Formats: sequence, C-alpha cells, structure tokens
Amino acid sequence: MTISIWLDKRSQSDGAKTQTLSADLAIIGGGIIGAAAAYFAHRRGIKNIVVLEAGQIASGASGRNGGFVLRGIHTYYDSCVSQYGQAVASYVYKFGADNQTLIKAFIAEHNVDIEFDPCGSYLLASSLEEFAELSRSAKLMADDGFANQLLRQDPIDRGFYGALYNDCDFGINPVKLVRSLLEVSQARVLDEQSVRRLEVHSEGGTKITATDYVVMAKQVVLATNAYMPLLEPTFIERVSPCRGQMFATAPLKKKLLDKICYANYGWEYFRQLPDRRLVVGGCRQFYLDQEVGYGDMVTRNIQGELEHYMKDHFPELAGVHIEHRWSGVMAFTDDGLPLLGELPHLPGVFFAVGCNGHGLGYGLNLGRLTVAYSQGEESAGVFDVRRKPFPFSSGADGKEQSATSRSRTSSSINLISPRSTGSFAAITSIPEEGP
Repeated sequence: MTISIWLDKRSQSDGAKTQTLSADLAIIGGGIIGAAAAYFAHRRGIKNIVVLEAGQIASGASGRNGGFVLRGIHTYYDSCVSQYGQAVASYVYKFGADNQTLIKAFIAEHNVDIEFDPCGSYLLASSLEEFAELSRSAKLMADDGFANQLLRQDPIDRGFYGALYNDCDFGINPVKLVRSLLEVSQARVLDEQSVRRLEVHSEGGTKITATDYVVMAKQVVLATNAYMPLLEPTFIERVSPCRGQMFATAPLKKKLLDKICYANYGWEYFRQLPDRRLVVGGCRQFYLDQEVGYGDMVTRNIQGELEHYMKDHFPELAGVHIEHRWSGVMAFTDDGLPLLGELPHLPGVFFAVGCNGHGLGYGLNLGRLTVAYSQGEESAGVFDVRRKPFPFSSGADGKEQSATSRSRTSSSINLISPRSTGSFAAITSIPEEGP
C-alpha cells in the first residue's frame, strides 16, 4: 500500500515516535511465502525473526484463494513441456510435489489443524480439445514419473468431457496454514505495518522503515508477491497484479463433490468444503482488461459469470444463497514462473515473488528455497530472477497456440551458482545442464 505525506505520521509535527528493533532476519509479507520463510529460518536456528505485514496476517492472496494445493502450475503438463522444455517442466512439477510433502510433514510434526482434506483433484475438460491436451499431459507426466489417471468420462457427471485425476492433490484452510507456520516459527509478528523504505544501514545490514517501527535487520526476505512493485520499483516491469474473484454458498443440504475441481484450463475452479459450502472462483478470462491492478473489489460482471457457471453445472443450486463474495490480487510474471533472487542495490535483501495464481502449490517450498539461497546453500534454479524469460508460444492472433501445434522439446535448467550477484538481466542464455 502506498502512503501520502499527509498520512505518514512521521511527516507531521505531532511528535509521533517509532520503536526501533533489531532482527537477525526480517520478513516483509505475512502470507504463505513469508510464513514459510520464517518457519524454515527457525528450523535452521535463526532466533530473532521479525515479520512485518501491511494488513492482517494472510489478508492478501494467501487468504483469498480456494485452498487448492495442486502439484502442477497454471498450465497443463504438455504446455509446460512445450514452453519450458522437458527438464524444466519436470523440475517445476517435482518442486510442487515436494511442496505437498512439506505441508504434510508440517502437519504431522506439529499436529496442527489446517482442515487438511486429502481428496485429490480432477482437472476437468470443458472441450474435446482440452481433453486431448489432458491426454497428452497424462502420458508425458507418466513418462516423467508423475502418477496420474486419465478418465475418459465425466467423473462428476456435470457436462465435462473427461478428466485427469491426481490423487496427490489436497485442500486446506490457507489462513490456518499461514498462522500455524508463524506460530511454530516463534517470529515476532507486526501487522498493520506498511513498509515505507529499505536502505543500507551504516553499520551493516538493512534499515526498514515501517508505520510504527524501524527494524535493523542483518538479512531481509521480501515476500509481498503482487505488491512487490509498490515497494521495489525494479519489479514494475516484471510483476503484473491481476485480480481473481470467488464466492461461497451457504451450506448445501448434501455432498455434491468429493474432489477439488480445476476446469477449462484453470479458468474456473470449485470445491465443496467440509461444511458442504460450495466455493467457486474464476471466469476472469471474460474481462481480463478489467481485472488488473490492486483494487480489492467484486464486480457485477464476474460475479454474474460465476453464478451462471454454477447454475450451468449445478442447476439444482439455482437460487441458493451466496454468503461470501471476495477478491484477491495475484502476481503474474512474464514467463509464468516465480522470481527469486537478491536485490543488486541492497545486498542481503532477498525475495521470492510471482506465483502466477498458484501460491499454495509453491509456497512452503519457495519459502524454504529462499532461506537456503540466502545462506548460500542452494541456487535459485529455474526461478532465478536473472534468467532469460521463457517465451510463450503464440499464433498469428497473438494468443497462445493450442496444444495440437506443440511438440515436446528438450531444454536445460538455468542453474546459476548460489548468491551470484549482478543485474537482473545478466543471464541471456540457458546453460546446457540439467537439474
């Protein structure tokens, strides 16, 4: 959030005071990545951890999604192979599988209740063309060791053309996950603290100026996702904020779904919660030019599309009461992969942003990797901010080509050495080496 000079208490003559704190690690952003970074830093023995959040904990996209923890990303596996190459696609899906393992291990080790629902997911085909893409994805995934099941009939009998079933996927309450991670991390959490400025401290480390605090930190992790450009202008051209909208019905009389559902290439998604509420999200594709920026609002257009979608596929729910409507701002990158690195002009300030609408599928593992990278123990791999962006395949109309024109190609992963320094644009080619 930006702040005017008139709203900044320190700019006024009322004698407003700020508290000064020291931290071994300061994390800016109290969502899934920030909470995960705090948790894994604590496991490494880092004791003095401070988390600053502009709003309430998990009040951004981390607390405004459907609670889907999917192994994949925003595109199907054959699209990943076509765009990134087989090695990178496999790396990214393995990263998601490891993320799922980390969440389950966290639940087991700390006995936390995050409403874990090991239900599996259906990737539902809304057209014959989409089913053909799911069919290719199923084979490529199996070839690369990712178990799945291709279903040639609609498994929920709601007008779809088949599905790809992933039994590893699950649902959670994302807010409970974030809160549990922070509680276990023993971090000091400062909410309602908009960060105004980051600067090199004269005695080493970074000086963080926030609403009511000044934090002197030895190291910093930025985990603000879509809001990164508001804090660090370097990302204005690298991160695009886009809004997603959802609603939740009142509890239904019976259970209609036992899987989380991701349909029409992910443009629509829905699940039924343990209390039998139906949660529906998506339909952004009809108004893409309107769903950009940071506005936290629901619109008549998209909420109307979501209601029509529910009535088309669940006609028995016509007239059901909708109890909650909400939106969340997601961060999209130019090639569809997250950005991880260190700010060249602020040594010791690390970041992980740009989850492209799949923060729960990346979050824990990305937080873990960011901490490991900050300690010089792991490279950023394909997520390195200095990579040459992977191009999207486009047809004459400027839209992504259908899967029928794609082919499986080989590629290698950009494995840059840990803690390499320099400009974000330093890497101009992909080295010929695997993960």
